Parts: sequence; structure tokens; C-alpha cells
Amino acid sequence: MRAFTEPAMRPPQEAHSLLLRATQGCTYNDCHFCYVSRGYPFMAVTPEELEKEVLAHKPFFPENTAIYMTGSNPLALPVRKLREYLEVLRRHFPRFSRVSLQGRIDDITAKSDAELAELCGLGLKHIYIGTENGHDDVLRLMNKGHDSAETVEQLLRLDAAGMTYTNFYILGMGGKGMGKASGEATARMFNKVHPRRITTTGMTLFAGTPVAEMARRGEFNEASEREKIEELRTFLQNLEIDTIYDGVHYLNPLNYRFANRDAAAKAEVLADIDETLASCSDEELERMVDRPRMRSL
Repeated sequence: MRAFTEPAMRPPQEAHSLLLRATQGCTYNDCHFCYVSRGYPFMAVTPEELEKEVLAHKPFFPENTAIYMTGSNPLALPVRKLREYLEVLRRHFPRFSRVSLQGRIDDITAKSDAELAELCGLGLKHIYIGTENGHDDVLRLMNKGHDSAETVEQLLRLDAAGMTYTNFYILGMGGKGMGKASGEATARMFNKVHPRRITTTGMTLFAGTPVAEMARRGEFNEASEREKIEELRTFLQNLEIDTIYDGVHYLNPLNYRFANRDAAAKAEVLADIDETLASCSDEELERMVDRPRMRSL
């Protein structure tokens, strides 16, 4: 793809989708914790480039394939451009099941209700959104660019437009001492909206990120793995909505996936968390994750 240097990435749930390049980089790119798009200028494909890529993949996917447009926040693109992309996709996959992509809360804010409804009608049905945390102090600390009230307001607008969404939550993002408060605040926030799925990762200080420099200067104290697990327990215990919790990711201290409405499955997960916390020492939990050895994807 022309001048694109950022590796294409996708959520685990899109493993069987047709992956097509939409953008590289991030229009905001100022979250203190993020390592994904740092250093990559924001660029978007032209409809002609997209069509060329579609033609190369077309023989290998059914007409009703799900499609994922890669990039940190293609939703930031103007509606005109997204409309052109969707027209290309519909021309070659007239029965595609849905198109999904990633976006920020302020990308939703920038679009009118009518524009969101139009995009949904054209096939853009699902958005992956890095909400990250529901505690406003933590969001400010990590320079996320929105607060929890804005998150609720904009996700409800997606509901009204007919779009579904997956939300990301980073355990330990508030640092040492903020786990319980983060878990409670994030559950309260999500209980007001309707995410199809909530997926977590564990806070990791990657080299070259502002939070790594904050830690070096003593301005951020990383939460222990025990506190991350305690935060997860607090969050799950307070989460009340009908959603899927999907915590299967290598950055998580523990990995679970279950339907939150399944009381038996949820009780089993909470019991397993309690057993882990009771039976493992702090040193064992740290070794189990071995976060200092982790690297970016």
C-alpha cells in the first residue's frame, strides 16, 4: 500500500473477516499509554487504492463476508470518504454481512445523528472504541481526550443510530492505588450503555510512550498484577448489563470470556479470581505475567 509503514492490526474477534487497509496512524495520537500508532503519520487510502486491494482479495472470501477496515481510528475520516469506501465494498461484496472499524469518542462527536444513521444504513454496523477507563481522574492522567460522561453520551448516540460497539478497558491504567476506584467507576459507566462486548488488557509500560517516561520520573507508579486482578474482580462484580466480557489477551493477568447474563459462568470466574488471589503470592503473580519482558505486537 502506498507509503504505509504501520503494520496492519485487528481485534481478535476479526480473525475471519476480510481485512482491508483504511488508515494508518491516529488523528489524536496523544494518549500517554499508547504505543500502537506512535510515530506513524495519519494517512488514508483513496477509493481507487481500496478497490485495488478488494479485487486482490475478492476470490478468497464469500459474498457475505464480514469486513474489517484497519487503522487506529478510520472513523475520524469525513462521512464523504467513508461513504466512498462503503460504495466500493458494496460494489464487489453486495451481500457483505457488516463493516467494522475502530474509532475514538471524539470521532463520534464530530458526526451528526443523521450521518451516523446514514453510515449504519450503508453497512458500517460495528465500532471498536478505546474507552479505556470510567474514572475521570485516570482519563485525565493518561490524556485520553474525553471523560466518562462524554463516553456515555456518544455511545448512546451509536445506539440510536443502530450501530453496535465493542469497548476496550485497560486494567491498571490509573496506577498503584487506583484499582478498586477504577473498577467501580468503569462498571458504573458501562452499566449506562449497551456494548456488545467489553475486552480488557493489562496496563503495560512500553518503551517510547509518555507513561514510560512518567514512570521514570516518578510521576506514575505501576499497579501490581495483584491490584490489576483485584480491579478486574471489582469491575466484574459491579457490571450489570447484558454483554460479553472478553478478556482473552496476552496483556491480561488472567484470561476469561463469558456472557455477563450467565450468572453461573460469572460466579465461576469470580471464584477462580478469588482462588488465584488467595493461593498465589505477589511474586508468583508477577512472574506469571512477566510484564517487563512483554513487547508491542
